[in-house]
Amino acid sequence: MKVAGYIRVSTEEQAKEGYSLDAQREKLINFCKSQNDWELVEVYPEEGKSAKDTNRPELQRLLRDARSGMYDVILVYRLDRLTRSVVDLYDMLQMFEEHSIKFKSATEVYDTTTAMGKLFITIVAALAQWERENLSERVRFGMEELVRKGNWHGGPVPYGYEWTGKTMLIVEEEANILRTLRDTYMSGEGLGSTAKKLNALGLMRRGKKWSSQSVWYTLDNPFYAGKIRYGEKKKNGKYASRKKEQLVDVIWSETNFPTIYTWEEYQEHKARMERKEFYGHSKKREYLFTGVLRCARCGATLIGRPYRNTKVDGTKTENVYNYICSSRSLSKGCDLPLLRQHIAEDLLLKHIKKKKLEESKILDQLKRKTPNRQKNVLEIEKLNKELKNITERRKKWQYMFVENLINVSDFKERKNEEDIKEQLINEKIKELQSENIGVSKENLNRFFELPDLWEVLDDNDKRELTQILFEKIFIECKVKTGRGVAGKGRSLPFYIKELKLN
Repeated sequence: MKVAGYIRVSTEEQAKEGYSLDAQREKLINFCKSQNDWELVEVYPEEGKSAKDTNRPELQRLLRDARSGMYDVILVYRLDRLTRSVVDLYDMLQMFEEHSIKFKSATEVYDTTTAMGKLFITIVAALAQWERENLSERVRFGMEELVRKGNWHGGPVPYGYEWTGKTMLIVEEEANILRTLRDTYMSGEGLGSTAKKLNALGLMRRGKKWSSQSVWYTLDNPFYAGKIRYGEKKKNGKYASRKKEQLVDVIWSETNFPTIYTWEEYQEHKARMERKEFYGHSKKREYLFTGVLRCARCGATLIGRPYRNTKVDGTKTENVYNYICSSRSLSKGCDLPLLRQHIAEDLLLKHIKKKKLEESKILDQLKRKTPNRQKNVLEIEKLNKELKNITERRKKWQYMFVENLINVSDFKERKNEEDIKEQLINEKIKELQSENIGVSKENLNRFFELPDLWEVLDDNDKRELTQILFEKIFIECKVKTGRGVAGKGRSLPFYIKELKLN
């Protein structure tokens, strides 16, 4: 009978324990010699591959050759060399049976020609898979404990750091690039344009060019601001790389490692990222106020709606760029007239010039808000300490559960209590942080300089600047919409009812 041998190692430890490829090959050769009519036609060696799935080059080559009828027997050193998955084992055994191929182990007693033999091999494979999954759970638990204690849990070391085996050290050259990255993004650039500017300056990322994805990943990583975020697996068994907080349960913990950004800086650029993602950007650069304009009547976002007139000869005129209340667009009852973009520009510039006269008064108000912001900062620090205490109490309940000092019911009850407390504290922190968001002096200066800059900026720069400066601009009109009213265009008495700066 023609025999195909399959051998595999995944780690150096296996080689040390006698599972090396050479040792396995020798065992298969000797086993075939002990049989009367077995001819070892070919050995398929797999090096550095795990048996968690069948996505292995040599195994796939073996299966293809087996389907073509090249072999009568598949021989392995041990079952776990072939697979640790019950599902994969079933699939392969079914394929072997369909092509009249026997399966043998050189060191274990398996016989796939009988029902009892198939049952036995399935049980052994199930135990192998159980051990692997059990090991995975233990590893996961250990990594979660490392995170809760603020320690490094392994994996690729973040750009900007080097791992000594005990602590993280900042690589100053890389840290400077990260600070340049953040400054570039916060100056009004998008993710893609930030990557292009860094690449143009020759500021590579460990020899590789920056991309919009790597810029996003870097800005999104709280490790640079002194915290570790560790998420569970999704339902499909994979880890979430984006929007972890929205997709899975997340563990947060503070570290004692050196930081590149402050936590306030991290929150600042995260807020800008979320705002741009939430409101989106029109692919047409002509829309300057995407995500910023609001309807003063219902609070909904004003969205772009282009319009083109048709001349008598049938040709189209250039686009007229309008904004319409999204509630009106969806027929939800709002009656704010359509706003043309050039009217919105005129309204904004006139509003700023009017506010310019009140500049000193606004600065005085800003100074008076400072003590309240300081009070809120102290309160937030106090609440963050309470969050740390909750983390410590969770560790205590978990330890007691592991040591059988409390039962499952008590553990779940205490965990739920801590979860509720944590949720309430986080909501309070968000409330205090929102109170602290006021007009920064930097944005205030940009605000007053905008009329002088507007005429020299292109559409892209205008749009980016409005995203940076304005959180919301509420538009109202002194008349209701009606038949023929929107067509009057410039004569409609629009005005800015309220304006909020970032």
